[in-house]
Amino acid sequence: MISLRDLTTVQRAALALGGAAVIAALAVLIAASDFDLTAIRTLRSVQIGADGRVLDTTYNPAALLGLALIGLTLLGVIGLTFAALAKLLSGTLSRSGAGGASRDAVAKAGQKLERELAKVLENIRAHITTNESYAKSLANAQSRLAGLPESEQVRVIVSLLVAENERMRNASDTLGKRLEDSYKQIQSLRASLSQAQESVLKDPLTGAGNRRQFDVTMEKAISACAQNSTALSLIMCDIDHFKRVNDAYGHQVGDELIKMFARVIEAGVRETDTVIRYGGEEFAIILPMTDQDAARSIAERIRRQFESKRLTIRETNQKIGQPTASFGVAQYRAGDGVDSLVQRADTKLYDAKSSGRNRVAAFGQSD
Repeated sequence: MISLRDLTTVQRAALALGGAAVIAALAVLIAASDFDLTAIRTLRSVQIGADGRVLDTTYNPAALLGLALIGLTLLGVIGLTFAALAKLLSGTLSRSGAGGASRDAVAKAGQKLERELAKVLENIRAHITTNESYAKSLANAQSRLAGLPESEQVRVIVSLLVAENERMRNASDTLGKRLEDSYKQIQSLRASLSQAQESVLKDPLTGAGNRRQFDVTMEKAISACAQNSTALSLIMCDIDHFKRVNDAYGHQVGDELIKMFARVIEAGVRETDTVIRYGGEEFAIILPMTDQDAARSIAERIRRQFESKRLTIRETNQKIGQPTASFGVAQYRAGDGVDSLVQRADTKLYDAKSSGRNRVAAFGQSD
């Protein structure tokens, strides 16, 4: 025998909707028949006297019970429907992946921020309405005072001003509290939005920037360089023989090597520089206000630091060997776009690889 527990949420919702449809159909058939439904349709009976006053009010328990049953049925159907939708939505979100989750976090934080700002505007609008009501009350009072005796006018004016001022004070206090709450909420939402946006631009393995941040940062850096006639350099680098390490020791060791390389790079640059995991074991370093010679010195320092590291597998105490990396350096030239600058840095990275690896290659005067 099949019970409700054996059914999925969607099946339960479908069953509830079917039951509601049957009940609705029966109700329509009964209403259209010749039965006298006055006893069920009437919720209450009111007895009115000859002078128009209400003498007695009687409520119909059968009708109230029927109305309650209909309400409970509708609530059950709505609840099951929302449960089914929530289950379907959660399944969809779980399949969206880490990138989709980050984008959803940004969208949700932005929506909450918009709602809170709308609430602030609504509070201000309500306060303006209160002020307008206050002005109208005073204007109406002024027009009515003309026909009153002078002594009566003083009493009415004092009473009116006391009442209206008290109302305005309460309204102002309420508005101040609401605006303070909204301010705190907006500050919190702005922080959440900033964190969500930052997570979208970060590589989850190393914490360095990802390709999306690379595109954004490079566009801004090239624009600033062209407008201010300042230097801009780009370093493209990757780990030598990384595939050999990955195949021999596994992806977990490969990931640790990538994280080690990222830490060495970040330790060797300034706060104004941007480190990007460009793809796999390849990294890009964006160096604003830096010419090619300075960029080459930075790349050489990072190369030496990485060369001095040693990676050991903790479980077996096995040493991986000496890690090395190759670097290509290019400086911005007038008319460069992102693609052309990356291509020139990549060309020099290829030259470094071809020349024996574990070295820095940069454009010379003849290039």
